[in-house]
Amino acid sequence: MAIGYTMVIPFLPLYLLGMGVPDSEISLWTGICFSICFLVAGVMGPIWGKMADTSGKKKMAIRAAVLLGLSYLFCGLASNEYELMGARAFQGFANGFVAAAMAIISDSVDPKKLGATLGMAQTSLVVGGIAGPLVGGVLAHTIGMTHTFYISALFLWIVALLVVTMVHEKEKAEINTSQEKTSITEDLAYAYGNHHLRELLLITFGLQTSILMIQPVTALYVGELLHGEGNVELIAGFIMSSGGLAGALTTTLWGKFGQKRGYYVAICLTLLAAGVITISQSIPDSIIGFGICQFLVGCFVIGVNPSLNAALVKYTPDSFRGRVFGLSNTAQQFGNMCGPMFSAAVSMAAGYWEVYLVAGLIQLSLGAKVYLGHVRKGER
Repeated sequence: MAIGYTMVIPFLPLYLLGMGVPDSEISLWTGICFSICFLVAGVMGPIWGKMADTSGKKKMAIRAAVLLGLSYLFCGLASNEYELMGARAFQGFANGFVAAAMAIISDSVDPKKLGATLGMAQTSLVVGGIAGPLVGGVLAHTIGMTHTFYISALFLWIVALLVVTMVHEKEKAEINTSQEKTSITEDLAYAYGNHHLRELLLITFGLQTSILMIQPVTALYVGELLHGEGNVELIAGFIMSSGGLAGALTTTLWGKFGQKRGYYVAICLTLLAAGVITISQSIPDSIIGFGICQFLVGCFVIGVNPSLNAALVKYTPDSFRGRVFGLSNTAQQFGNMCGPMFSAAVSMAAGYWEVYLVAGLIQLSLGAKVYLGHVRKGER
């Protein structure tokens, strides 16, 4: 699923150029096509999560995979920026595969192995995210962007078929019907009233916002460090991929650490370390120093997620499992939407390196909140 997504989405600006969108409007339409997907996905997250609890998580995973495949097909068929915007909005509507998959995994695994298992799931997403742009770049060069979208659609339909034939959802001996009869408003009220859940969703939003603040300016910052010389796109892509590779190598280890030492301890350590190194990225005046910092950030910032997801499972009842991952998906999508906007505001008001400073301070503040609210009190 992650390969199917990342083999086409990073190349949307080039796709828009191929449609004839003027250079002066590329940034605008790229922002619109990215943001509308996140906005719709954020709104739909609690709805799909509730349906996962009431209708079945496997059904929701299949629904998401089939509809996401259709959304890629629609992107390939789009002939102008307005049709592409509509296809991306539909993609946001179809979203929810990862939330359903995480809910199935959390239901299926021994609680004692939850952290490590969710770490493996996160690793699969990271590896897919690393491989996708490479696969997409090769396919776009050889067969064109349009056909790459069609292959992505095929990827997702193969995923749907694999879920149908290979995934077996755990049967529940007892069903809490009172939870299933709640409305979306009541579900949101429950999440807000659950102190642990409310805080974990805030961390999810803040973390994703800080990550998406950095991504839009990395290539521009690399260009500044290179003083406009050399292949900026290639070097920036390599540096960003190194962070993903570092995350893939360490995420499962952080999952096991949280499982053994406590999820809040792992969340606190990874957030604090990520914050310090993110701020440090603004210090080096050489591309090598910046690249080293980017690799080190990847070792920690991606490692937050396994313990974060495991803590969500720990502090919510089984009957709310689909909904909690739906809400987590909503928090992530709104972070995806807000991050680039905050990044643009900071970079226009100050500069590129200040974006890293603000993103690092967000991560540090979240880590400090977890330490003061939980770790210092001995809560694991």
